[in-house]
Amino acid sequence: MRPPRWHRDEIILALDLYYTLEPKEMDSKNPKVIELSDILNKLPIHKERKENLKFRNPNGVGLKLSNFKAIDPDFEGKGMSSYSKRDKEIFFEFKEKIMN
Repeated sequence: MRPPRWHRDEIILALDLYYTLEPKEMDSKNPKVIELSDILNKLPIHKERKENLKFRNPNGVGLKLSNFKAIDPDFEGKGMSSYSKRDKEIFFEFKEKIMN
């Protein structure tokens, strides 16, 4: 069973982490990535989900951060291009707020 789509609030929390880490720090072994995974698993957003070991695990959080790398025009590398339309919209919504 696939995990549910990322909720807006989950994406915003991941984006906040994205802006606090260096690109090389965005992996599943980083304590901040693990901490965010724990937080996401405790949110009462996806009540209908069954216990799923892959649900917002550190690997999934790391992939979300890598999606932001692919969206970020300031990132000089290559990220995961499997980001969602919602990821891109929220990324630029907050990028504009940060820039102003």
